[in-house]
Order: sequence, then structure tokens, then C-alpha cells
Amino acid sequence: MTDDNVPMIEKPDILVPDASPLIHLSQAGALPLLHEIGGAVVIVDMVYFELTRDLDKPEARALADWVAEGQRPGSNHPVRLEQTETGRIFQVARRVEPDIRMKDGGETAIVEWLAEAVDATDKQTIIIYENGKVPSLVANRNLDIDIDVLTTHAFLELAERRHLVTSAADIWARILQAAPTTNPRIAGFTQRRTTPPTQAEES
Repeated sequence: MTDDNVPMIEKPDILVPDASPLIHLSQAGALPLLHEIGGAVVIVDMVYFELTRDLDKPEARALADWVAEGQRPGSNHPVRLEQTETGRIFQVARRVEPDIRMKDGGETAIVEWLAEAVDATDKQTIIIYENGKVPSLVANRNLDIDIDVLTTHAFLELAERRHLVTSAADIWARILQAAPTTNPRIAGFTQRRTTPPTQAEES
């Protein structure tokens, strides 16, 4: 969980490397918090496929509409959808065999993309996760950046500390009602730059 004594990140990019946080926030009516705290929300093609592969499922249609709205030019709630090599191969395979499943393909794409995204960024960033591999993947890169890595539950606690919601516990209760097996941990870590940004990074 983030340290209250560490300066807050203002309007960061928000990277969401697995589908679960988006599904759970949508179930609780809390998706708007992503843009109230952050700027652009960034997801990967394989996460998008997982979110929308069955539009008859609860929340799938709402999430598809949310992504579409976020990609509309000039949207005040931008969503960036990024492609991966795994995702491109999967799309080609689905044209031949629409019901194909790629064992561990989604996780492979996500891990590869997240590593590249974190390595490439010079922006303030929040990562919201439920995939347990994410914290160590980020921490082991030893990057000099401003970043918060938070579980969904910890993200809701952050929203409460910023006075964007009255009760994180109430939202969490709605999530548990829809998805009782959701990871309840309030966990994460905070990292801040040890060197000042260059002029190019500030502009």
C-alpha cells in the first residue's frame, strides 16, 4: 500500500495489465475513478479480448462501450489500447479458427507488454493489478520513475484518501457481492524518482 508521507502522483497514466480490476470496478460502478485519479488508462490487446470475448457476460458490453468511448478522438476519458506480438498472432489464428484458445498466451502478452511499458515510460504511472506476478516484475526492474503499484482494493483506498469516494469499504462490498473470490488484499508499493526529470521529460 502507498505511504501517506510520499508525495501523491497527479494525473498519471494508469496501466491495467489484467482484466480483473476493470471487471470488478465496472461491477461496482467505479470505473470513473480511473480517470478521476489518472489521465489515460492503458490496456493491452489480450486484456481487451478477455474483457469482450463474450458480450453476453455481465459487464462485457459495458466495458466494450467504455473502451470505445475512451478511444474516440478528443475523449475526456482516454483509453489507450496497445498491441502485442502475441495479440497479433492470436488475431490471425482466430480468423482461421474462431474458437481457438492460446494457453497462457494472455499472460505471456501481458507480462511482455508490461515490462516494455514500464521500461519505456518517463511518466508518472499507477499500475492496478490482481495478477500476483505484477509487483515483482516491476520492482525487479529498478527503474528511476514515479510509480504506484496497487491492488484493486488498495486503489479504492487511494480514492478514499483523495476524497473521491466516501467509503472504499462500501465499493469493495459491492465488488465482493458480484465476485466473492476477488483478492481482498490491500497491497502494493510506491517508488519515487531519486533524480530530477530532464527538461525533455518535463515538456
